[in-house]
Amino acid sequence: MGRRPRPGIAPPPGMLFIQRAAIADAITVEVDRPLAFRPRLVGFWRGNEFHLIARVVATRREHDAIYHRVLTDRGAFDLRSIRRADAVTLRFRRCWEVCAELDAVPLARLP
Repeated sequence: MGRRPRPGIAPPPGMLFIQRAAIADAITVEVDRPLAFRPRLVGFWRGNEFHLIARVVATRREHDAIYHRVLTDRGAFDLRSIRRADAVTLRFRRCWEVCAELDAVPLARLP
């Protein structure tokens, strides 16, 4: 069973992403079900601006981080989720940051 597309920005079938800027800004991510095993990303706060996520284009999991390439109502971004341990309690917590701003270029398909 496939996921239904969210209302808002519907990207064309083919997209090319070009990195505009490499950054490392801390953000606050909002999810639909916080206690779920893999909650769905809804949006994120970057400073005082809220970015509504229209589509998660790709997800890449590595040993220490999870990377999400997302299309929002204000552009395309690469988000990174890192597990950090507290030095005293050794408890892990998730930290989110924007690691890149992207330009999304739609690709024309020839018949």
